[in-house]
Amino acid sequence: METELNVIDARDMLKTENIQLIDVRSEEQFQKKSLPSSINIPLSRVSQEIPNLDAKKTPLLICNDGSLSIQASKLLEACKFRVYTIRGGIIDWEQIIGM
Repeated sequence: METELNVIDARDMLKTENIQLIDVRSEEQFQKKSLPSSINIPLSRVSQEIPNLDAKKTPLLICNDGSLSIQASKLLEACKFRVYTIRGGIIDWEQIIGM
C-alpha cells in the first residue's frame, strides 16, 4: 500500500479515517501557517513524543515539502506505527487545495 499520499488523497483520508495529522515543521513555521486539526511535533522532538501519540489513530505527517515527513515516518515505522506522509507538504496543499 502506498504510504506517500498526494494532497487530494490526504484531504479525503482526513474526512473518512481515524487519522492524527502531525506537522513536523518547526514551531515557528507551524505558527505562521498550518492546517486545521493538525498538531505540531517538530522533527527534532518526534522520538520523544512517540509515547504520547494516540496508538488508535494513524499518523499522517506533513511538513513544508514532504522531505521532513519522510524522515519522521522512518522513526515512527521503526516503532511499528503505520504512517502516511503528504507528498509536497504545505506547499502543494496551499497551491492545490488552499489554506
